[in-house]
Amino acid sequence: MKHLLLLLIFALSLPAARAQNTASQPTGSQNLESQFSNLKSKSNSYQEKGQTFKVVNQKMLDAFWDNVKKTMLVTEKQLADARKGTDKQLVEARQRIADQEKQLQDLKLENQQKQASIDESDKAIASISVFGMDMPKQLYVILTSVIILGLLIAMGVILSLYKSNKRIAVEKQRAFEEVDQELAEHKKLAREKELKLKRDLQTEMNKVSELNQQLTSRSK
Repeated sequence: MKHLLLLLIFALSLPAARAQNTASQPTGSQNLESQFSNLKSKSNSYQEKGQTFKVVNQKMLDAFWDNVKKTMLVTEKQLADARKGTDKQLVEARQRIADQEKQLQDLKLENQQKQASIDESDKAIASISVFGMDMPKQLYVILTSVIILGLLIAMGVILSLYKSNKRIAVEKQRAFEEVDQELAEHKKLAREKELKLKRDLQTEMNKVSELNQQLTSRSK
């Protein structure tokens, strides 16, 4: 799980994570770096053969590592929550588009049926009968025009909503792809920083081990 440590940097750069934290709070990376610097500063130093060695307190080192593991768990949860929220919004947007596409098709079919009815009525110019009643042609034309106009307005509204939701879905998809790309880039940076931190910790542990061996040999 050590490679998850530097994912904290990416998690804290996500908008969802920034919305949950105030500007005055330090990032996890800064906090860990501060603790690591504090660990080094409170370690005893000595020089031998022109090299500087440090004696690290084992309890402080264990406490630092415990904090690293806790930070990784928090970061992993934040990443999962952010991704889950984005996926849910994308699914909802796609469902709305599908529903509106069906409504648009139904409206087009209805409009075609109305138009066919109008065409048939135009053929009977001399006598127009609606529901068994004779109706003046001018009044009939006005009524059918109002119906068509209403249908066109409704179609325009639905088409506008469809385009808007389709644009939102495309933007969500693009944002999702950008998040994935940023995640890949941050993973690469996180891996490099994690290797550096691992080397620093290993160096300090090697120094402690070497110092213990020297102390043991001297005590003999």
